[in-house]
Amino acid sequence: MSCFFSTCYKRILIFCFVLFSFSLSSQINTSDIGSWGMLFNQTRLHNKWSLHSEVQFRSYEINPNTEQLLVRGGINFHYNPALVFTAGYGWITNYTNDEKVFKDQIVDENRIWEQIILKSNSGRVFFEHRYRFEQRWITTSTNTNYKNRLRYLLRLTIPLNNKEVKPKTLFIGLYNEVFINLANSPFDRNRLYGAFGCQINSSTNIQLGYLLQTIGTKSKQYLQLGLTFNPDLRKGK
Repeated sequence: MSCFFSTCYKRILIFCFVLFSFSLSSQINTSDIGSWGMLFNQTRLHNKWSLHSEVQFRSYEINPNTEQLLVRGGINFHYNPALVFTAGYGWITNYTNDEKVFKDQIVDENRIWEQIILKSNSGRVFFEHRYRFEQRWITTSTNTNYKNRLRYLLRLTIPLNNKEVKPKTLFIGLYNEVFINLANSPFDRNRLYGAFGCQINSSTNIQLGYLLQTIGTKSKQYLQLGLTFNPDLRKGK
């Protein structure tokens, strides 16, 4: 038991050091810290099919100061445990930084998206590759523009007190995601993320994390709180 806690302690120190290094390197271009609250759901209906839904509230600051509200849904096809196809729709609304909640909407976006997720593991490190293609209709007060965007995310999940993520497992979650526009200026943004999480039971986990988002030459830090609820409605489950 003491060996386990010693190992976890070392991993946590390394994890915190890495995040601190990324944070320190971004201080020149980074403004105040924002926050994201996130709720994710995947409801399994069949061996091959499930429904995806999520709601995200993104704030310019730690206190509520609405930056963006995102609602997204989709249908998943589970080809096998390591390969999942998804298609869905998202509604995203952006607000001005005026210290008001849900005031002065400036951009409204309707989005159709398709993605492929590939899963694998090496020992107790679990990998997820997510390839997403988005068709975006972005509406301002004057016009609507259509854009295409590609996204690639690499996620690592490292359980701390078990060999895999199962009920009562503490884990570290890391990912990096790059966004590419299919336009003359391809780079859109990059997101670097790290979190501590707890798998509460077979369907629910919670994560507290840190995200560094870089758009152009400017970066901004966010604290994140995410709740995932994935019920399995298949017979016998």
